[in-house]
Amino acid sequence: MTLLIALALLQAGPTVVRVDPSRTEIAEWQGFGCSLSWWGVFTDSWTDQARRAVCRRLFGTAPDCLGWNVVRYNAGGTAPSADPKRFRPGGKVQVTLDADGSFHPERDAAQIACLKEARRLGANVFELFVNSPPHWMLRNGDTHGGDNGEENLKPECEADYAQWLADVAARIERAAGLRFGSVSPFNEPSASWWRSDQDGQEGCRILPPAQARIVRALRLALDRRSRRILIACSDEHNPHTGHETLTYLTDPEKGKLGPAQIGRVNVHAYAAWDWQERLRDVVAARGIAGLWMSEVSHREWENAGFIPGDMRCALPQTRAVVSDIKRLRPQAWVFWQAVEPLQFCVWYRFTYGLIQAAADAPVEWQGRTFRPGEHVVSKAFWAMMQFSRFIRPGYRFIHADDFWTLAAVSPNGRRLVIVVHNDGTAPRELSVDLSRFGRLPPRALGWRTMDDRDGAAWNCRALPPIPVEGARMRDTVPARSVTTYALDLPRR
Repeated sequence: MTLLIALALLQAGPTVVRVDPSRTEIAEWQGFGCSLSWWGVFTDSWTDQARRAVCRRLFGTAPDCLGWNVVRYNAGGTAPSADPKRFRPGGKVQVTLDADGSFHPERDAAQIACLKEARRLGANVFELFVNSPPHWMLRNGDTHGGDNGEENLKPECEADYAQWLADVAARIERAAGLRFGSVSPFNEPSASWWRSDQDGQEGCRILPPAQARIVRALRLALDRRSRRILIACSDEHNPHTGHETLTYLTDPEKGKLGPAQIGRVNVHAYAAWDWQERLRDVVAARGIAGLWMSEVSHREWENAGFIPGDMRCALPQTRAVVSDIKRLRPQAWVFWQAVEPLQFCVWYRFTYGLIQAAADAPVEWQGRTFRPGEHVVSKAFWAMMQFSRFIRPGYRFIHADDFWTLAAVSPNGRRLVIVVHNDGTAPRELSVDLSRFGRLPPRALGWRTMDDRDGAAWNCRALPPIPVEGARMRDTVPARSVTTYALDLPRR
């Protein structure tokens, strides 16, 4: 039956996809990247070689690397004395700047080492973000969250928190030898699931009125340091909540903030995707120049990450890349848990990362003992490469009239990159209309990630050249695949 459906679709003729360079959708791409939390923290039990190997995979530019250039560093707020059993691997992110002003980078040496290694490998966009203010500023002293999910930052500590953010950013910059382009003071702050009776990670509920006061104080604290580092907010869980929060913050009678205080809007993309266009519109209407999709990881509940060569662990992630870029049109797309604990995958039978590594203890899997730092690379890693290896910082996204097709051109206009996503169960026959480009090369280069077959790995695998004839590029895109095409455009 599946074969008959596939044949019927092919007989129906190709889908025509029109690519139009005159219609810009994202003027300048800043890049792809990830957060260092929590994996950067749990590398403290790894050898330097193991840490460097994983960083190379994420931030290196060799053909077997993702080439990510955006890095979010997590400044922790947890006391060194906090019970580690209450945290997931890497979730106990210790505060490095104490109340007395003393700085202790050794408490977060592993994450700082990852930050420095990412910079060495070529990463060039850095953000500092916080999941919870430092423990002494909290009503209950617990960085997991408030009692009954209530707001947990003491009102009298709002200005102190803003100053602490400015100070810790400056200290980490010196320790890592880099400059942060932005500071994000909140993480899903409107959510009520940050509770003192829940273990796992840091979190703090901070509702929009307090957010507005903190952002205003943070801008003043950064200005006192003569730093034009921008403030990104509010990293809400989804675009709907992000829209509500931004509407409050920029209301002239409520939050009273504008582009002078909010340099960029960060939003997560775990739900309410139909609100992405509306959030994008209000960002533009308020005159705020920046917009990031700053966090997402999607779970694959079928445990397909442990089936070698299987695309099921990849498609939820790559589907999100295309959908978020099409709807939200951010300048950067940032993954959450790029490296996940292998023991979690074994225990809970799902996967949501790109690399699975033994975090802080040995893990038995498929007859092998994985020691801390030893890891496997999932199919999701290779599928993500179809985007980040080819659509580089500075590229301009242009219009493609098929929702599951992305198109971008290089800063000099000489290279066109097209990425086609097919998560269906049948192949798609495509005819890409390139008539709006004038002169075209006789062929395109191609790479594909899909289910392994006939004993061959399909991991960003190079394809035979694809002919370009009559201003059309035709190809059949297999089911459950991501395909990238690159055309080097002749000089006009």
